[in-house]
Amino acid sequence: MIFAKLTSLTAVLLALGTTGAFASSQDTVDLVSRQMMKCLKIPADAPEAYSVNAVVVLKNGSADAVSINFRQMPSPWEQVAAPMIADAITRCEPYGSISERIELSVTPELVNAGAGR
Repeated sequence: MIFAKLTSLTAVLLALGTTGAFASSQDTVDLVSRQMMKCLKIPADAPEAYSVNAVVVLKNGSADAVSINFRQMPSPWEQVAAPMIADAITRCEPYGSISERIELSVTPELVNAGAGR
């Protein structure tokens, strides 16, 4: 059910044209990743390998749209983690005065790096 809702959200965002390919600055991705990690609470028993991809459209520092995507069929754990990641991105606003589209991948490496800060 969560996957169906996320798929619907992705379809809506595609229809709106917000997931077109344009470059984002690595500094912005790093800033959003660091700030999002402060609010991220992921489910226990995380698998050794996972990748939850987020496309975020920032307007004046606020997440105007967040789309969660998967490169392959998500595991049950990823399905539970996906809305938590989207929630963390929106709860940790504002992101300065940035207006940009970014893509970031939430992986064990990112989560472990964030836990070490």
